[in-house]
Amino acid sequence: MEIGILRDKGTRMKQFCAGMVMACLALLATQASAQISSVEGPVPTGPGSSIFIAADVPGARLSIPLTPYGYVEEEYFVKGTAAAYTHSPSGPNVLRAKFPYTTRIIVRRPADPKRFSGVVHFEPIHPTQGYVGHWMVLDRYLMSRGDIYVAAGVGDADKGWSGSPHNPKESAPVGSHSVTKWFDPLRYSALQWPEEEGIRYEVMADIGRKLRSDDKDNPLRGMSVKAMLVGGWSYTGSFQRVFINEGFHDRARLANGRPVFDGYLIGVSSQWNDPGYLPLYNDEPFVPVGDARRNLKKTDARVIEFLTESEVDLGTGPQAPDSDERLGGHRLYELGGVIHVANLADPTLSEREEPAVAQLLQRGYPLKQVPEEPVFSCPIAQSDIPEGAFVRAAVDNLRRWVLDGQAPPRAESLALNGKKLARDEVGNPKGGIRAAEFVVPLARYGRYEGSDKPSCREDRPYPFVFLLRNELYPQELYRRYQSPRHYLDLYDSEIDRLVRQRWLLPEDGLRLKAKAIEDTARQF
Repeated sequence: MEIGILRDKGTRMKQFCAGMVMACLALLATQASAQISSVEGPVPTGPGSSIFIAADVPGARLSIPLTPYGYVEEEYFVKGTAAAYTHSPSGPNVLRAKFPYTTRIIVRRPADPKRFSGVVHFEPIHPTQGYVGHWMVLDRYLMSRGDIYVAAGVGDADKGWSGSPHNPKESAPVGSHSVTKWFDPLRYSALQWPEEEGIRYEVMADIGRKLRSDDKDNPLRGMSVKAMLVGGWSYTGSFQRVFINEGFHDRARLANGRPVFDGYLIGVSSQWNDPGYLPLYNDEPFVPVGDARRNLKKTDARVIEFLTESEVDLGTGPQAPDSDERLGGHRLYELGGVIHVANLADPTLSEREEPAVAQLLQRGYPLKQVPEEPVFSCPIAQSDIPEGAFVRAAVDNLRRWVLDGQAPPRAESLALNGKKLARDEVGNPKGGIRAAEFVVPLARYGRYEGSDKPSCREDRPYPFVFLLRNELYPQELYRRYQSPRHYLDLYDSEIDRLVRQRWLLPEDGLRLKAKAIEDTARQF
C-alpha cells in the first residue's frame, strides 16, 4: 500500500511539474534534503582512532601529507533515509520505501577557507576495500588550486550480481562499509548500510545537495561552492553513468533549479563492456550490452569519458558524440598503451602501497585478500605511458568547461583494424590521445611476445591484464634518431605540443621531459 501511494504521488508530481519545472525542481530538492537527518563531526582523531582511507598513512608510498599544502582532513557521519528505484523511461520509480542508513564522508579542504577556489571534487568510495583512485591521481593538482575533495561512502556492493569480487576462502570483509567497521569497530560502530544497495544513487544525490546547502550541519557551510565535479574509476565510473542515465542527475537539484553536480569524469567504464552498467537495485536483471539504457543521456552537466585500450579492446560501438552544446556537453578520450587503472598513480608501485590497503594490512588484514600484482615478478618494466598526467589534464579541462565555458580539446578514437586495435610499425596503438611516447617511441607498449620470461606472460582476464615497456634496441634508436640529443629535441617538441593543446598540464610536461633524459641515458 505504501509503495502504491508513493508511486501515485510521484505520478501526480510529474504531471504538476510539466507546467512548473523550476518550482518543482526546487520542491524536489527541498524534499530530498530533508532525507538527511543529521551530519555529525568532525569525528575526533588521535592515537588509536584514525580515519580509514586517510590521505597520509605512514608506510604507504602512495599517501601524501596534507599539512605542507595547507590542507586539513576531516571525517563526518551522515545519517538519513533513502529509497531504491526501478527503471522508467520518464525517470526512476520507487521500488521500496525508505531504508535508514549511516554512512561517512571524508573532506580534504584548505585550512584557510579564504584559499578555497569554489570547486569541489566528489568521489564515491569504491565498494571494494575503499579504493579512491580519483584522489590518488589528483591530490597535488587540486591542493595546488585550492579545491576541496570529498569522498563519500555510497555502498558495499555485497549483494546482487554487481557485488564486489570475493575470495572463495574469504576470512575478512571486502565491502567498503563492512571493511571500515572491521578496521576500527569502535570508531565506526555507528555505520549502518542496508542489504539493498539500490539506495546508493539517492544517497549520493542527497549528500551532494547537503554540501551545497545553507544547513547548519553542512561541513562546507559558509564556503561559496561554484561547481561540484564527480569523478570515479571502474565501478565508480559505471556508477556515474547509471546516475545520469536513470534520471538521478535530473532530480538532484538546488533550490534555484541548478544541478547539484555540474560535471562528471567517467573513468575506465565503457557502455560496451558488461560491467559498464550497474543495477538500480540488488535483483534487477542485467542490462545487456547494446541496450538503449546504456547510451549516455543528454543532461545539463558536462561529461568526459576516459577509456584505456583495454575497455576498447573488449568491444566498442557507437558512442555519445562529442558536443559543446549546453545540453549534452560531452568528450570521449581514449588512451592506448595502458590498461584500466594500472597506470593511474604510479605504475612502479603495487596496490599494497595505497593508503587504504596499507592501513588494512597494518591491522592484520589477510594478505591473501590483497594479492600482489604479477607484473612485479616480471623483469620487464610495466608500461609508463603517463595515464595519470592525461587524466589530470582532462579534469582540468572539465573544470574550465564548467567554470568558464572553455570547451576541451577533441581527440580521435583509438583506431581499429577489424575488431582489434590498429598498431603502427613499432607495435604501438594508432589513434586516441597521441602521447609523445607513441610519436617518438623508445619502446613498444604491449604484452610480452617472447618465450624466455614466463613471468612476463601472465594471461589474466580484464581488468587484471598488464602491458609492458618493451624497449627498442640501441641500434634501432640510432637508426631512428641519430643521437640522444636529437631524440630529446623531438620528444620535448611533442611535450610542448601536448601542453599547448591542453592534453598535459605544464607541470606534468616538465616532469616527463626530466624522465626522458633518464630514459635516453639508459637506452642509447
